[in-house]
This record gives sequence, structure tokens and C-alpha cells, in this order.
Amino acid sequence: MPNVLLTRPRIRSSEQDELHRLLTSVRITVHELPMISFEFPKDLRAVDRALTGAAEGAFSSIILSSPTSVHFFAERANELGILEAIRLHARFGAVGMATAKELSRFSIEAGLPVPLHGGAHELAASFQTSALEGKAVLLLQSQIGLDVLEHALTEMGAHPVRVTLYHTEGPTLGDAARLLTMLESGPRPDVIAFFSPSAVQYFVRTLAEMASGMLRELPALATIGETTAKAVEEALHRRPEIVARKSDQASLAEDIIRYLQL
Repeated sequence: MPNVLLTRPRIRSSEQDELHRLLTSVRITVHELPMISFEFPKDLRAVDRALTGAAEGAFSSIILSSPTSVHFFAERANELGILEAIRLHARFGAVGMATAKELSRFSIEAGLPVPLHGGAHELAASFQTSALEGKAVLLLQSQIGLDVLEHALTEMGAHPVRVTLYHTEGPTLGDAARLLTMLESGPRPDVIAFFSPSAVQYFVRTLAEMASGMLRELPALATIGETTAKAVEEALHRRPEIVARKSDQASLAEDIIRYLQL
């Protein structure tokens, strides 16, 4: 029976979600081992100033970089009691269909083009047709978020304001030890799936510190989008065997099943 390891964070892990359902329906054993964790910054003043400004119409658009950023945005905006005001004053951009889907849970539709393959580069390329020149745009990201969107907006004459909405941290010592055990003695995964560039970076860093030889002996790798696939190429000098055709759980699951010939 094949084994698939999911490296996504716990707040996005669920044994009831579509990815689990599709994989287990063909008798794949799914393991969850998060390579990243998230938390609000200890000082929320910059976040609160940005969100309050958005509620007052200070930004023409707000761009959220991941489903995780939507989770933290909605949580803090609700705590401040200004989610509805923000929704009325700004249009939203989403990096990938999964992010757009998460926005829809809060009755927010993406007003900017949504990249089908989930890449910040693809979203940045669409800005020229989005009437953002001269406009203030709020970018809500992790502290290790990519600079692609900020640079693209600046080059086209927009005024991006980048705010660290949440912090991304690496795996716990316990999860790092479990990863090593899994790769050394099993159940060794047939496929390791990544959901963000930061998960790739922390995965590689963890193994480099603990057992660098394993980086040359990894099983098949899967990514949910092209941006994450590029991170694998840069970190491991290999192309992932599986890159989801669309940036969503169903496409990733179907492509993993196809690769495993199930």
C-alpha cells in the first residue's frame, strides 16, 4: 500500500478534507508531518494600523498570498470588528485558486485575476490589466514572503505597502525527529507533497542539519503549484515528479494517484 507524506501545517490539515478523501479512496496511506507552523507577530500594531486603514478606504486593493494569510486576516479583522468595512472598501487579490476559495468562505470574491497555477509570478504578470497604477495596494504576507508582488507593483507605478501578517516558523524538534525516523526506518513515503516554498526550505534545512545524505535519496516529490516546484528546483536541483495542474487539492491528489498508477 503506497504512503504519501503531506508537509502542510496543522491548521490546514484535516482527515476529512478533499485531499485525504481522494487519496485514501484508492488505499493510499496518508501521513501528516508539518514542516512549518504559523503565529501572529508578537507586536500587532503594524497589522492593526494596516487593517484599520483598509477599513477606512486607504487601499484600493488587498492581496493575500495564501490560504493561511486569509485565515490570519479574517481572524484579526473580526477581532477588530472591521471585516465588513474592509470588504466594502477594497477589492481583493489572491495568489492561487486555493486562496480565492478560502476568501469565498468569508463572502469575499477576488476582484483581481486569480492565477490558475497558484504562482505569485503569474499574478504579478496580470497587474498591467488591473488598473493599479497610482493606487495604494496592501500586501499581507509572512515575514519570509516573496518580493515578487511588491517589485511588480512598484515597477508599474502602484504604491505597495507590505505588512507582516503572520510569522512562519520551522518544524518542532519532535516533528524533525519524526521526519528523520520516517525516512530512515519507515514507513518510508513513496511521495512527499509540498504546499509552499517555505515548507520546502524548512524541509531541506532540517535534513541538511540532521542527515544531509538523505537529500540525495528522497522519493518522488509533489507540489501544489509552480511556485513551490521552483523552490524544489532551487533547493534540491531536481524537478518535482508531480506538479499539480491546478493549485487545488483535487488536482494534486489526482496527479499523485496517476503517478502511482492506482
